[in-house]
Amino acid sequence: MPARRPSPWWWLLGLLLFAASLIVQLPAAWLVKKFAPNNPYLQHVSGNLWHGQANWQLGVRPNQPLVGTVDWQWQPWRLLTGNMGFAVKIDSRQTHLTGDIALGRKAWQVSDLSGKISPETLRQLVDWQLPDTPLVLKNVQVKKTKQGYPKAEGTLNWAGGEVGYPNAGRVYQLNLPTILGTLSSEMARGANNASTNGATLHLALTNEQGQRLGDLRLDNDGMLDVALTQRLLKTMPKYQGKGVDDSVIVTTRQPIGALR
Repeated sequence: MPARRPSPWWWLLGLLLFAASLIVQLPAAWLVKKFAPNNPYLQHVSGNLWHGQANWQLGVRPNQPLVGTVDWQWQPWRLLTGNMGFAVKIDSRQTHLTGDIALGRKAWQVSDLSGKISPETLRQLVDWQLPDTPLVLKNVQVKKTKQGYPKAEGTLNWAGGEVGYPNAGRVYQLNLPTILGTLSSEMARGANNASTNGATLHLALTNEQGQRLGDLRLDNDGMLDVALTQRLLKTMPKYQGKGVDDSVIVTTRQPIGALR
């Protein structure tokens, strides 16, 4: 009995698998040069699409870039959802973060992000006087689309301490308690809000007893709304304001980049 010849579908499947194996073995340095030739963030890229490493830097301050390394491992199963996904490990001195990143045509998502951001890194991100306490992230998930932030969850914990906050030429001293931050997504409020067509990223701040300290909201236009309560302001040594502890005393709205 003559042997059956493979059907054209098997040849097509074999060809696709062969092409995929070639693609994942493409040098990562070549891919960066090809698709991001003027990229200022990644240097010394090694490995391939499947697994690799690179040095990164962010120019958060003049002449003082924030530097570190990133390792990635491709997650081919994410192709089934129409995304390119990677498990990543980010390091910068004493800062260590691990998580997953999914990139799509119209959205990106960070999931299972956990680890700690060191005080040294925090001081480079914001021009404040900060204590030697890290910011701890646990199971952070954030999804960003053209309509805003439809998904957000996870916690950020900070042990507190003495903080010097510069504003209008003065430095305000606060002795902050342990702060617990809980991420969520919520629809933008107010008919005149520029981001009413999408969801905002909300970080609710409380103390260890679950009492409200304030709220941070980032909208789809990159504007950050800050609301601070009487309870938080009472941590300022010279503060003499009066009011209900849960009442909002200070509100600001500014581009998130202005925090630096």
